[in-house]
Amino acid sequence: MMDTWNRSGDEVLSTLQDVVAIESVNPSLPGGDAGEVGMVAYLSRFFEVNGIPFELSEVLPGRSNIVATLEGEDSQRALLFECHMDTASTQVMTIPPFKPHIRDGLLYGRGSCDTKAGGVAMIHAMKRLVESGLRPPRSIVYAGVVDEEHLMRGSRHLAAHTQVEAAVVAEPTSLEVIRAHKGLVRFNVVISGKAAHSSKPHLGVNAISKMARLIVRIEAELGSSFAALEDPLLGNPTLNIGTVSGGVQINFVPDRCEIAVDCRLLPGQTPKGVLSLFEQLIAQSRAEDAELEVEIEAPFMTCSPLGTAEDAPIVQNAAAACNTILGYHVIGGVPYGTDGSALADYDVPTIVLGPGSIDQAHGAVEWVECEQVLRAVDIYESLMRSACAE
Repeated sequence: MMDTWNRSGDEVLSTLQDVVAIESVNPSLPGGDAGEVGMVAYLSRFFEVNGIPFELSEVLPGRSNIVATLEGEDSQRALLFECHMDTASTQVMTIPPFKPHIRDGLLYGRGSCDTKAGGVAMIHAMKRLVESGLRPPRSIVYAGVVDEEHLMRGSRHLAAHTQVEAAVVAEPTSLEVIRAHKGLVRFNVVISGKAAHSSKPHLGVNAISKMARLIVRIEAELGSSFAALEDPLLGNPTLNIGTVSGGVQINFVPDRCEIAVDCRLLPGQTPKGVLSLFEQLIAQSRAEDAELEVEIEAPFMTCSPLGTAEDAPIVQNAAAACNTILGYHVIGGVPYGTDGSALADYDVPTIVLGPGSIDQAHGAVEWVECEQVLRAVDIYESLMRSACAE
């Protein structure tokens, strides 16, 4: 694929090319540099040119959410359209990450699918409202947020400082209306042993050996309890031990071993509740082994499940918009988490809806189907115009 790229004659796709060309890799990921600064500057110019009021809200030093608002007939009510501005790392990519080629109806580049396509569709839907002279039934708020690809601090900050009746989050869902997704809790479990020379292992306490037995018990007991739970859209909750580390050198009895645990939760489960299950199992293990010194560290990431009711107005309005634009609709759930979790924490009815497929996100070759981007503008505009429909 050539290094140069040709600009699309379509206004929406041209804007998407502009923003894909902006490097906005999350600074906490390999290759991240300026973060979302370039995206904020571009969006600021877009809103200025189109007469859409906006403001910046600093979340982290030098990293701000951008929030634009079209005031509605009822300014006390608001519908939120949210999209993250950061992207995954480009290190695995086998195409130029910031050269937004369009070929065979697909637009390529890092962030094209996850989630700049959705964000561009949202701002162009707002632009259409401005150009039509229509004042929406209630206020329309767009938020471009920071840090989704790391700790979701942008969406948490937004949710804590924004009052809205409902929200649409732009992630690649192939234009399906996603009303449910899993949450997560990630934490470390640490076993402390006693160091000794490997020629006399009886003088030490092998932390790795004890961790191996604990892992087997976790997977057998908690794994089976998770398998007994099921959601019609999301299936079972899951647990995965993603990393293990311990020991200093081969002729030492290791005095420390640590695992990192990732649990994916269903609506109705909470990170606190899952941690309680681990605490109970570990308490039982301690009672059975006087030499076992094990602790659960505080979670380094939590994300609530999303479970918006199918009869919620935002779900039904989105389904109706998809029927009108696409001729069909799909209401479903996904196993991954999104910024919708932060809004769910504040009881905001939320859906996830955007162009592109999650299968292309974070990949070596990331792309989005251009036709889906254009249809997303239509769907978002329809939602904005029918914001008061109950």
